[in-house]
Amino acid sequence: MKEKEKKGLIMFPYAYQEGKQTGANIGRTSRQLDIYMKNASVACLSARRACGAGTDVALVTNIDVPEPYAGLLAEGGVQIIHCPFDRFDFDGQYKWALAFYKLCALWHAVREQHYACYAYMDTDVYVQHGFDEVWPECEGGRILLYDFGHGLHIEHYRHIVSEFEAFRSDSLTVGGGKLTHYGGEFFAAGAEAARLFTDRCEDIYGEMRRRDFVTTHGDEFIVSLVADSLKTRVKNAAPYVFRFWTGTFRLVSTCYAVNPVHVLHVPAEKEYGMLRLYDRYMRHGRVPSRRAVWRTLHLTHRSLRTCLAQMIKKLRKQ
Repeated sequence: MKEKEKKGLIMFPYAYQEGKQTGANIGRTSRQLDIYMKNASVACLSARRACGAGTDVALVTNIDVPEPYAGLLAEGGVQIIHCPFDRFDFDGQYKWALAFYKLCALWHAVREQHYACYAYMDTDVYVQHGFDEVWPECEGGRILLYDFGHGLHIEHYRHIVSEFEAFRSDSLTVGGGKLTHYGGEFFAAGAEAARLFTDRCEDIYGEMRRRDFVTTHGDEFIVSLVADSLKTRVKNAAPYVFRFWTGTFRLVSTCYAVNPVHVLHVPAEKEYGMLRLYDRYMRHGRVPSRRAVWRTLHLTHRSLRTCLAQMIKKLRKQ
């Protein structure tokens, strides 16, 4: 086996098409490309700095990365892999069409790159530990996906379960339990398992296109259905990643510091903490301390912006 084949590849997929939405929690759509490039820079450079020589890090995209981001990533040791959005592409004004690019990027990577293991993550993450513990988890054909543990009565969970049931007549698993809703922010697997995973994703995608079936949950819909079909291979990635909600809805665990996870996913910080990390540290080539990262991403405290928003909401109710 060649040395490169022993390495893992961490990918941060990002697709851009004018007028199409990439993800949630972006209010200023006119600045979408710039915001995502800054988020991607933070995610890629944090992963590159956290991981050793056994792991490569790449921004996978369908665009020519503009400056200063292309130069910053290259200088930081991050690959830029151009990948067309030619699979899992839902035509028309499908709301979350670009979210499916992650599956397209993985499909191409496992067939065109030469690594033993592959991982992809969203761009609104900060990687604070390397993947030396993650890659061994991928041995034996295991697939790591993030079950973020929705409560059964949360509206979001009930809604995606209703979509599962509308799509599949056998949507209840053995024993009567409902399908697990896996997040789309984290995937890791060995090459063989990753290829099998993308094959199953294509099966689901093809059936969705044939039936004109539309999901409102983006790639998580396909990922969760495939995970259910491969349930004996799937392992919960929760020891390695956590989804922190830091806005007016706050759900934060101390796992960023105590028995710390490797990946901090902060969806509400796309336009706030992630941009500050870029401006204060990444573009200047500085490495922030972990405490600075936690503080900037509002893991340790509520932001003034959030406190004011909650105060205004209470006043309006009076």
